[in-house]
Amino acid sequence: MKTTMITACLMLCSYLNAQTYTLEVNMSGFKNNKGKVKVGLYTSEATFLKATFLSLDASIHNEEAKVVFENLEKGEYAVSIYHDENNNNEMDKNLFGIPKEAYASSNNAKGSFGPPKYKDAKFIIKEDVVLHITID
Repeated sequence: MKTTMITACLMLCSYLNAQTYTLEVNMSGFKNNKGKVKVGLYTSEATFLKATFLSLDASIHNEEAKVVFENLEKGEYAVSIYHDENNNNEMDKNLFGIPKEAYASSNNAKGSFGPPKYKDAKFIIKEDVVLHITID
């Protein structure tokens, strides 16, 4: 009986630790349907806008797009998106390093004199989440 109880507790703990969630990102405000939207998911301030944890692309239809990240563990995340109008897989910038393609972040975080900050874009996943981001 004691062995059965221990086994049941271990199985329950294993199930709780293995639980994952889905993040749906709905995007709107695109000026056209050209190219695609690039979506990056980040897990820390140190990697925000430098190295994605996961990334997805989506087609744009009726100036809107959607991606779904699956099997995410509970934790802190941030999302950044940009409209890759010319399909070159990079955010085009001018001579001063200012983006030429539209972009946005989770929580619709905006930067002042630079990119948005992780602290403004971060959110917690502890259940399935749906985000709505409006691109500039």
